[in-house]
Amino acid sequence: MEKIFAITDYKGHFGSKWLSIPYRSGYNHDLLITYFKKAGFDIIFLKPTEIIYKQEVWNDKIVLLSSSEEPDLGYKSYLEDIAFGLEHCKAHLIPSIKFLQSHENKIKSIIIQNLATEESLRILQYKTFGNYEELNEVIDKNTLEYPCIIKKPDGSKGSGVFLVKNKAELKKTARKISSNFKLNRWIKEKIRSIKHKGYTPNTMHSNKFMIQEYIPNLSCDWKVLIYGSRVYLLKRKVKSNDFKASGSGFGYKAGSESEFPLEYLEILYQFLIRIDVPNISIDFGYNNLKGFIFEFQAIYFGTSTQHKSKDYYHRTNGEWILNKNDLDQENAYVSSIVEFIEKK
Repeated sequence: MEKIFAITDYKGHFGSKWLSIPYRSGYNHDLLITYFKKAGFDIIFLKPTEIIYKQEVWNDKIVLLSSSEEPDLGYKSYLEDIAFGLEHCKAHLIPSIKFLQSHENKIKSIIIQNLATEESLRILQYKTFGNYEELNEVIDKNTLEYPCIIKKPDGSKGSGVFLVKNKAELKKTARKISSNFKLNRWIKEKIRSIKHKGYTPNTMHSNKFMIQEYIPNLSCDWKVLIYGSRVYLLKRKVKSNDFKASGSGFGYKAGSESEFPLEYLEILYQFLIRIDVPNISIDFGYNNLKGFIFEFQAIYFGTSTQHKSKDYYHRTNGEWILNKNDLDQENAYVSSIVEFIEKK
């Protein structure tokens, strides 16, 4: 039986699961073992401290990655280091390390997204900035259109996302979210600028951020989860006093009741194929003219859409067929991984 290795966090948790027991403990290991065994695979869970970095150990081995959303993302950064080591030991990482790196990094994610987006989807315009000073260099050139969306690179359920209506609001919001002010550093930079003629002090606003095109008059968006050839849908309405559907908890409709424009099932499935991942979470919008992706995740995303859907669309012989949802969250995940491996 072929072995698959899953890298857990320091708690022994793997993956993200809606209503996991215990709370926030990820996928049930016993269920993963059962479903992978039925498919002919033996899954082995490893904590990072158990890994030996030798190519003869990992060469051609299949390794499943997970991530972390603990505050400050320090442990997530450590998991990236682990993945880096395994990649250089010639392991086959699922998904690729770039998707772990782009988790909680909307800048890297949107770069991947736009490189993989074809004309069947509208490409949202965006600009990225490493600090507030970089924004200041372009803001007075009047090349930005208002209103626009400004985003921190991390955050979920609509956190760290702001609508700004003019230049003054953009400057104020950008200064706030990019600030990493520390008094002792500020004093040192002041001393250096006095001591060294012509010295440019380091910025106190070096938290990166991005600006994205705003699509007006949207009444909803959809969370689209794709597990291999299965698509789960959740419509999320936008409140009248907000511009975000994500995290609103308002007006949910799941599955075939979601009023999703079905012509985009194949288009989003092909996006999954192009970026070469087994499963994906997409925030999708449609303005009655064209569909577009707000953002996506290919690792450690919320799974409530799959849990809440009474049915899903399954790609069968090139057609999308509606099926009753009889899979639990572990089964949907395992099925997508097995499908991905078999295609390879």
